[in-house]
Amino acid sequence: MTVSIEIRPYASSLDMYGQPDKSTAYSLSGDVVISLSSSYSLFERRRAIRLLLESLIIEFEGQCELITDETGYTPFRVCSVSKELVVREAVELSNEGHEDASLPSVWSVAFSLVIPGWLPPTSAYGDCESGDAGTRYGLYASAKFLDLDEGSSRSLFSLCTAPFRPRTRVIAAPRCEVTVNRFISTLVDDPSSPSTSSTIDYTVLPEQRKDQSSSGFPYEVISKLRAAVSVPEHIDVDDDSFSLCIRLRTQDLPESECKRLRITGFEVDVEQTEHYRITVPSAYKSAYPLPPSSHQPPCKPLRDANPVALIYEVGLAGICTPHSSCTRTFSLLPAGTSGRYVFAGDGYAFRDDANPGRDESWYGVRTQVPFTEPLDEKEGKTARRLRASGQSPLFGVGHQLHISLTSTYDLDNGERATEHLKFQIPLRFAHVVPAYPPSPSLSSFVMSQVPGHSPSSSLDLLSSVTSPLTPSPAYAQSLPAYSQLYDSNGERKIDYSVPLPLYTPTAPCQIPPPSSLASLSTTVNA
Repeated sequence: MTVSIEIRPYASSLDMYGQPDKSTAYSLSGDVVISLSSSYSLFERRRAIRLLLESLIIEFEGQCELITDETGYTPFRVCSVSKELVVREAVELSNEGHEDASLPSVWSVAFSLVIPGWLPPTSAYGDCESGDAGTRYGLYASAKFLDLDEGSSRSLFSLCTAPFRPRTRVIAAPRCEVTVNRFISTLVDDPSSPSTSSTIDYTVLPEQRKDQSSSGFPYEVISKLRAAVSVPEHIDVDDDSFSLCIRLRTQDLPESECKRLRITGFEVDVEQTEHYRITVPSAYKSAYPLPPSSHQPPCKPLRDANPVALIYEVGLAGICTPHSSCTRTFSLLPAGTSGRYVFAGDGYAFRDDANPGRDESWYGVRTQVPFTEPLDEKEGKTARRLRASGQSPLFGVGHQLHISLTSTYDLDNGERATEHLKFQIPLRFAHVVPAYPPSPSLSSFVMSQVPGHSPSSSLDLLSSVTSPLTPSPAYAQSLPAYSQLYDSNGERKIDYSVPLPLYTPTAPCQIPPPSSLASLSTTVNA
């Protein structure tokens, strides 16, 4: 007798949209396939098998594993969602009439799990060369059944070993990997440019340094300089550049000083910072419903721990005193790119700022800042890679745009004092919603249903088939997420990319003359 179970999700990935939100949820559906076949024997014909399925549990579990030379090995369970599929009573399964078939008898049990919408996306990080560390998710299934024919077996071997074999058995399905993706919604963006997003404006004000007098640049002049920086709200990690707009002007600066102030150029650098930690921040714990410490390793080990974990547990990793955290920072500018931009002209952009009518005038510069996947240069064992901004229990990624504006001031002795106005602007890299193909029609979906597929998680409608099953179509990927269409309060989102129709005045209503009204009235009365 051979009994096995297999997990077949309708899609191998689960796509989430927007920022992590514990008030949202997603559905992960699929089938648990039970296969049953009779054993082959040279001395007797195959016998039918009768099993009593007492329990069938499907479980979705997420985990984080941090492995670095500085912190060592740290495991953490992110979530655990399980569901019992035998909802009423035990179900009898039998291959009677098909015991001699070349293919096993198969039962397909449908499941649908409610997955929380705050989960961090699947990501590999750390110093593990195998690539199995980081944030991962998987499906697990176990079945508990009773062999109804155990006592009626006529073989001598079965009779001798029956007292030592339990009638109730538990089998488990191979782990099924599930990739969790997180995308930003571009519903309000320009349809012709799906990778762009709205911009965020930042206002920069100079601050006096302790060594301000050493440069010779008067602070009362540089303090009147105003800068406004606009960057995209989200930057697609699949792009190779993003737009940057810098607007400059002076405020309440005398005309004589405006004519002595120059802007010669600026430098930029796109920086990615990775934070590794062995403890979950308190802010993250309070924001999301993480499993309690009683469900965390070592109290409850991970179901699919990295093999390297055993080396750290027995003390063979060679780390004397692990650190509680570490930070790694590197630039995302392409190799050979200096990031320096020089303004055209003489640089006296503020000479007319003090003139009447120039109160709202700005000197603006717009350019594209390139970025790329870093070269495969390793610090120890870690390969640098461009990642989306975000936080997970043991790992966080942040991005910043460093800007240095170079300005000069004409001194009375004919020399020029130089000052660098440096500031940082936060950036957010993300994955943009991919363009899905059109949804299949309902008729085509019904025609492609799998034989023996049960539309309910209950086992009342189980059917036996002797042909191998094929996965159901991943029709759910073509449907938009709820958060793309509706706000958190349930109201429909407004697509601002679709312009309102132009106003077209309608012709005034023509009132028929009194004679026509009289004739109409006469006709009706007749």
